[in-house]
Amino acid sequence: MKVLKVLLWIVGIILLIGVILLVAAPTKMHIERSVAINAPASQIWPHLVNYASFNDWNPWYKMDTAAQYTITGQDGTVGAASNWKGEKIGEGRLETTAMEPYTSVQQQLTFIKPWESTADCYYRLSENAGVTTVTWGFDSEFPRPQNIMGLFMKGSLEKDYDNGLQDLKKQVEQ
Repeated sequence: MKVLKVLLWIVGIILLIGVILLVAAPTKMHIERSVAINAPASQIWPHLVNYASFNDWNPWYKMDTAAQYTITGQDGTVGAASNWKGEKIGEGRLETTAMEPYTSVQQQLTFIKPWESTADCYYRLSENAGVTTVTWGFDSEFPRPQNIMGLFMKGSLEKDYDNGLQDLKKQVEQ
């Protein structure tokens, strides 16, 4: 009987923690990371807008090098998209929705598997005396109960963005 009481208490505490996380976890996620690159914006631009170049510094490409990628539309223009499907990274699509040359790129990220969701991604470039600050951002909404997953993903995504930007910096400055 004592064992049953202890198990019920444990289950009750776990359920209570789950309910608290469900209510307390934010339903919106914003990530923004930046890096200063010793190059003009015009030299960095092709690495951001051309999906064929994106995998050279894309942090998720390294996680699943066997993933299949297809580019649709004219790469480097509004409407172009990169579609992927892989064992480790799932399935999704990244489409360029707007761009202002050497200043900003807006993209829509659509995850298909392992779960469906969308996000807005962007790059912003700011050049000063031959040094360009590249800011990579991500905005998404996670409805309940997915908001609990978003709570735990943020730190991992920030690390991925930092690693990707560092690889971009190395590639451009070589």
